[in-house]
Amino acid sequence: MRSILFALAFAVCAPAALAEPLSVHTVTARLTSLPSEVALTGTLQAVNAFPVAFPQGGRVISIVVQEGDVVVAGQDLARVDPTQADAALRAALAGLDGADAALREALQANDRATGLLKSGAGTRADVDTTTKTLFAAQASHDQAAAQVAKARTVQDNTVLRAPTDGTVTARWADPGDVANPGQRVLTIAASGGLKGVFNAPDGVDLEVLLGHPVTMTPIDQPDLTLTGTITEVSPLVDPHTGAVVVKAKLDADAPAGVVFGTAVVGRLNVPQPPAITLPWAALSSAAGQPAVWKVDPAALRVAQVPVTVSAYGGDTITLSGGVTEGDIVVTDGSQLLFPGRSVALMEKGE
Repeated sequence: MRSILFALAFAVCAPAALAEPLSVHTVTARLTSLPSEVALTGTLQAVNAFPVAFPQGGRVISIVVQEGDVVVAGQDLARVDPTQADAALRAALAGLDGADAALREALQANDRATGLLKSGAGTRADVDTTTKTLFAAQASHDQAAAQVAKARTVQDNTVLRAPTDGTVTARWADPGDVANPGQRVLTIAASGGLKGVFNAPDGVDLEVLLGHPVTMTPIDQPDLTLTGTITEVSPLVDPHTGAVVVKAKLDADAPAGVVFGTAVVGRLNVPQPPAITLPWAALSSAAGQPAVWKVDPAALRVAQVPVTVSAYGGDTITLSGGVTEGDIVVTDGSQLLFPGRSVALMEKGE
């Protein structure tokens, strides 16, 4: 009996209660341009890194450095078998000795012929003959000297030397391997500057970031912050990673402990087009889809409209459809609403 009486009383009072405007908090939708922070994971790499190789090639007999070794310009790094180069140099030197002897003999003969001509005991024909022989001997000597210089270069090229100060980042050969001419044996990262190399998600307009600042934090030193500038954005997507390579040069020399290969997290702000941003409290659901309650400013009644959420933040949601600038949207109190419900707008803080 008591429950029946309660139900009758509610049925009598409910229409009157629902007729009363419900006090709700609202916001007026405004277009805002909020930067979106993008976090990228990458590594620090040398600004300049290049392969080194033997010009003539040969069988590798020694490599005296490993990955991670620091080298200085001119330091010996590797050698190929010099047997053939040494033999070629010896042959060239022997040829030069013969050319020296022939040149001296031709010079002496020309001097004698010239002296006899001056004393009246010789002829012009003898001088002309010895002069031609001298010219031929000189040409042969020059050719032999060039062969010696070439052989010395070939012999010198059996030793691979560091072209600049740097760090060995990769080793591509071992003793016993046959290195072809120009085939990389080592990769060296030159000293004098680091850059961050990151894989950025495709779909973000990264081209606008060229020249913009980026902060980098080493993963193993979270309290350290490095600053840099975006210098390069790859025009193509890497087919293996599905990402775009972004490079940022450090603004200053890296501090102690931050070296080539250090893993870092880069953070940068990506400009976004203006969009409607609302508090989380404004979000409701209609047929399982995101929706909000909009207030008719003239009738002060609400209607639920579906919306498209483009991003979820910590305290806000960003909409790309369903609400336009100037719309009045209910925040606190939306859980008590139904279509056509009369509302009273409350100021923030009430």
